[in-house]
Amino acid sequence: MSIILISAIAMDFGIGDENGNLLFDLPKDLEHFKSITTGKTVVMGRKTWDSLPIKPLPKRKNYILTRDKDFKVEEKATVVHSIEDVLEMSKSKDVYIIGGGEIYNQFMPYAQKMIITHVHAVNFNARAFFPDIDTKEWKIDSMQKHDADEKHEHSFTFAFYSRT
Repeated sequence: MSIILISAIAMDFGIGDENGNLLFDLPKDLEHFKSITTGKTVVMGRKTWDSLPIKPLPKRKNYILTRDKDFKVEEKATVVHSIEDVLEMSKSKDVYIIGGGEIYNQFMPYAQKMIITHVHAVNFNARAFFPDIDTKEWKIDSMQKHDADEKHEHSFTFAFYSRT
């Protein structure tokens, strides 16, 4: 089974603003994210959890990774306190890491796959960033480009990566 990073990133690798919100409103990307993660296990940091409009993400097993031993949630989600807890889970099932920036950085060395929506724009309000993608370690297995339209201000590409 695998650790899989999934994110939408700007050309400057920006992923979130100062309030933890996504940088772009891309309905096709949200549909893509939902179709890939529904029925799966998702892991996020506390700030990402706090930014969710609906908690927990429906039809997914939600895990929140935080160093805060006192952090509790009433919603149907599980709080974990170490990367090792998540790595143990990934031995028996795919685990999708969904943010934020610090969490992506922590799991990048352990990831076997990435599903990245490359948004063909730069957002100058970015305060959280995805780690650099080392092209010596990662190869693109497939891509699907989408043009900007009335519902999508920017063009974007779905890219599926695997570790070389």
